Amino acid sequence: MSYDLFMKPQNGDFSKEQFDSYFHGRKNYTLEDSQAWYQNEVTGVYFVFEYQEQDDDNEYFPIVFNMNFFRPTFFVKEAEPEVREFISTFNLTVDDPQTHRMGSGDFNSEEFSSGWLYGNEFGYQSILEDHPDVFSLPTEQLEAVWSWNIHKETLQEEVEDDVFVPSIMLLNYKGKAVTACVWPDAIPSLIPPVDIVLIGRNELAPKRWFKKVEDMAIGTWSEIKPLLERHKNKMHGQAYYLFYQSVPKEIEKYVQSLKSFDLRSLEKLSIDQVLNRELVQKYVVQQGN
Repeated sequence: MSYDLFMKPQNGDFSKEQFDSYFHGRKNYTLEDSQAWYQNEVTGVYFVFEYQEQDDDNEYFPIVFNMNFFRPTFFVKEAEPEVREFISTFNLTVDDPQTHRMGSGDFNSEEFSSGWLYGNEFGYQSILEDHPDVFSLPTEQLEAVWSWNIHKETLQEEVEDDVFVPSIMLLNYKGKAVTACVWPDAIPSLIPPVDIVLIGRNELAPKRWFKKVEDMAIGTWSEIKPLLERHKNKMHGQAYYLFYQSVPKEIEKYVQSLKSFDLRSLEKLSIDQVLNRELVQKYVVQQGN
């Protein structure tokens, strides 16, 4: 199940050369024959533009945008600026054949977003009927993960060179989807709110048989947040800005007290595996009644 938006120039033609020239070298895009695939490795969002050769149809639309349904709702937030810029660059008109649609004519950002969201919710309703066992997180939490990751490069530029800015990952931890980030050796970092923190221990590894053995430990947010509160330099939004020359003794003691954790018991989840909990609950509950 997916959303299709067809595009053509208001005047004149649109060539395959123009299509390739626009997407070649553009960030997060890969050209494959007649398709330009958008794949953001940082956020996990993906969609595709495709060039179509002319056929006998009088209503020829040389470009089609396609994005799947049954996805986290923030997919459309990342797609909309890309679609809008492409249409604006070539002065295109659109045709939206969806049930909840903007119709034919000028592109409208709000109607594009609402149309995809409508179809996406229908996708939840249809697919959950046969496949109710899915991973989910609250929409607010998913939106926060996406916002953090898409702005990560900018955040790294805003902080000191020695301050680490981690990505937020989604993991299967004890059968549930959780948010996580890494904090190696409790180094100076900008730590966002997450469910669990993966702490690689090298310098802070506990001694075993008179020597340090590098390993990994897990700290829960309820344990780590009080430490961050006490040792933060400042807040950066909801993230904790930690900058020090050496790891504070209280943090060092906490990190060394943690049990070693086998990372093989964790499963990394792709972003499209973790859906909006409110929508999942809405349709799983409906079908269970």
